[in-house]
Amino acid sequence: MPASDSRLRFAVRYALRHLLISLVVALASAALVYGLLYPQPWQTMLGVGSIFVLLLGVDVVCGPLLTLILASPRKSLRERWLDFSLVGLVQLAALLYGLHSLWLARPVVLAFETDRLVIVTAPEVQTDHLPQAPAGLQRLPWWGVQQVGTRKAAGSDEFMRSVELGLQGISPAMRPDWWQPWPAAQAAMNQRAKPITELLARRPQDAATLQAAIDKTGLAPAQLRYLPLTSSKTKDWVALLDEQLHIVGYAPVDGFLD
Repeated sequence: MPASDSRLRFAVRYALRHLLISLVVALASAALVYGLLYPQPWQTMLGVGSIFVLLLGVDVVCGPLLTLILASPRKSLRERWLDFSLVGLVQLAALLYGLHSLWLARPVVLAFETDRLVIVTAPEVQTDHLPQAPAGLQRLPWWGVQQVGTRKAAGSDEFMRSVELGLQGISPAMRPDWWQPWPAAQAAMNQRAKPITELLARRPQDAATLQAAIDKTGLAPAQLRYLPLTSSKTKDWVALLDEQLHIVGYAPVDGFLD
């Protein structure tokens, strides 16, 4: 057998083993990202899926590819371990950097704001105002979202300042000094939430999508209401609420009726 064939077979065997290990790590990372940091609908609303798939794709491909290039039966055991260790460290560092970046950009707040629910990411929160938030809301969660309400402007000056910040893309949902405990928002939510049957009637083109979301709740349409659900990236979602205003589902449908 030519030496080149022997070397290629050897390298392919090690590269396949490396690929298997990389896939196991990728699956564990996906469970962490999609299950803990970005459960649905946040992963879709914030567009994290394509970024994470790209990250994993590069990480899973590059590691085994480097192993395929470096592995050789002519190298001593010590040299092989050194090669594989360096490749593994580079691959792990890249993965951890990517996961850390996703963690920094994680969703942290679901706020009721005037007539809608707004999902807010950690970079969007004005963290210098966190000490002014109500007790229990002065720290951002490491994962998951905390539910908050938002107060009204205290006067005309504060209202005008809020309008100016809104034009800059900074809404009350992003300002901890405007947050209120979730129970304080229930009365306003009750006034603003509309029957899901109304949205079904006004959005016939989205009836199948809405009905699928309704079916997942296990409740009849007459028992459900909805609020528009928005983020900085999309406005075309709704949150489904039961009779106690608990969020029981989501649907990718525009909830703002003309």
